[in-house]
Amino acid sequence: MLNLVTGATGMVGGHLVEALVLRGERVRAFVRPTSRVERLRALGVEIRIGQLTDQASLMAAAQGVDRVFHCAALVSDWGLVEHFQQVNVHGTRNVLGAATRARVSRFVFLSSTDVYGFPGRPVVETERPSPRGFAFADSKIEAEALVWNHHRRVGLPTCILRCGLVYGPGSRFILTLLVEPMRRRRLVLIDDGCHPAGLTYVGNLVDAFILAANCEAGIGQAYNITDGSQVTWRAFVDALADLLQMPRPTRRQSHRRAYALAAAWEYAYRLMGRAQRPPLTRALVERMGTAHEYPITKAVSQLGYRPRVGFTEGIRHVGDWLLQEGLLEDTPAVRVLD
Repeated sequence: MLNLVTGATGMVGGHLVEALVLRGERVRAFVRPTSRVERLRALGVEIRIGQLTDQASLMAAAQGVDRVFHCAALVSDWGLVEHFQQVNVHGTRNVLGAATRARVSRFVFLSSTDVYGFPGRPVVETERPSPRGFAFADSKIEAEALVWNHHRRVGLPTCILRCGLVYGPGSRFILTLLVEPMRRRRLVLIDDGCHPAGLTYVGNLVDAFILAANCEAGIGQAYNITDGSQVTWRAFVDALADLLQMPRPTRRQSHRRAYALAAAWEYAYRLMGRAQRPPLTRALVERMGTAHEYPITKAVSQLGYRPRVGFTEGIRHVGDWLLQEGLLEDTPAVRVLD
């Protein structure tokens, strides 16, 4: 069986490729021209280079493929709306078209629990997506609509995985939004970090991918995929601080005040035409300042999903990765990797 993985050099796609190879499956990786592919070559993976915006390269990459795992996406709490549209919406449309023409047996799409709009309460899969004006989340809502449309109109066997905050070895979120601010003593906890973070260890998410690709009951379904834990932001950040052998962050801000401050920063940056990310964004405030509780009951009962890596083990793997990459030593190493 031949599997096509988009975003194969990213965190999730990279771990998925490794897992598929370990299972003895054939893998074809679709990567950008600027991607580093040494690790993929070492795994014996077939590499196809192209862009999500290039239909021809996608069509060629999908020829003879049995299953498509669409992991590639622009993921950020800040950026131009048109960039998210181009990659996450139009790119998904192109991958769907290529998968349809190839008549694949399964199309597994990586979405996000952000599509629910950060309601701060338990949310199950039957709840409608809620656009909030955040570019990433809104683009994922549109991309999901495309997936559902292909399933209904042309019978493409699709499955959507809505993951929580993915962490683990290779996490850029940990590096850019947590580790670096922590080193500069600037990390601020919203509401003292009391809210559940909705964590999803990358290995658990990969397990869900493989289950979804092999379960007939998963066709035409969406699933919340998290670790099913109540680990709070305070516990998460404190664990990282301990790994880095740094003082635990003590700066705090209320959700209301942080959201107002983030809105002001965003307005000022747009007014000045600045492309770089503001010091604080509304999306990050919602990420850290609301309770992320997304029951995984459906995935457990229908897919047989069982999060096998708990927080203690997961954070230990993060520490091993930080040490291996030299990221426990000094800030420049972090900047070079990112």
